Amino acid sequence: MTPTAVGDSHPRNSTEKVDYPLLSTSTFSRFSKFTLWIMEILRDGGSVATWQMAEQTMKSCRYVNVYLNRLRKRGIALKNEGFWCLTDFGKYLVDVLSRDRDRDRDRYNTRITQQQHNNNTRITQKQAKVLKQVAISLWLQDSDRSRAEKEVVEVLVKHFNETGSKFLYFRDVYHFADKFKVRPDEVNQLLMSLKQDRVVYSFQDKQHNAWKIGLYKAFLESLKASQAAT
Repeated sequence: MTPTAVGDSHPRNSTEKVDYPLLSTSTFSRFSKFTLWIMEILRDGGSVATWQMAEQTMKSCRYVNVYLNRLRKRGIALKNEGFWCLTDFGKYLVDVLSRDRDRDRDRYNTRITQQQHNNNTRITQKQAKVLKQVAISLWLQDSDRSRAEKEVVEVLVKHFNETGSKFLYFRDVYHFADKFKVRPDEVNQLLMSLKQDRVVYSFQDKQHNAWKIGLYKAFLESLKASQAAT
């Protein structure tokens, strides 16, 4: 089947051909995030049953099938003996997506790094001299947190020690999940666990159109107090 259209809109005329090299980030803006997630699952899994995708995305089989059938109509996915996989066209789309996401992520990280650098230069030499390193080794040793939770706190504390800033920016849940090597559907529970114990906070920063993840001041103070007591 020759693909005729991309995105979540209606297919074009069946005789129209897709010019592969012209596909870009703007092409993928017409896909929903869930559609892109389904495509990535198919890319990583090869041949995947509907129930497996439903289990991984925490959605019903009926819900997942709606998206799978849309991909089939557009020539992106096909079903063979109960298992779904990407067509050659679908594999090409996901390759373009991965390349463009990496490029956009690099641009975003460069912009955020520059912004954080500019903020850090505002710290006076006097403030820099009195900035004390916060040790987290005791907390990591005594904590029964998961690997991912510990890594989130460790990265934030390291960033605080290096810059004096208690927070980091992330584009979205997928950026965060990629950074800490967790599934996107695990992110909410991970942050809820840290947030309810007043370790890490998170909110959407509309000014920068980014997700702000940071350490509670009280938690940092508790680390400093434990450090002073040793």
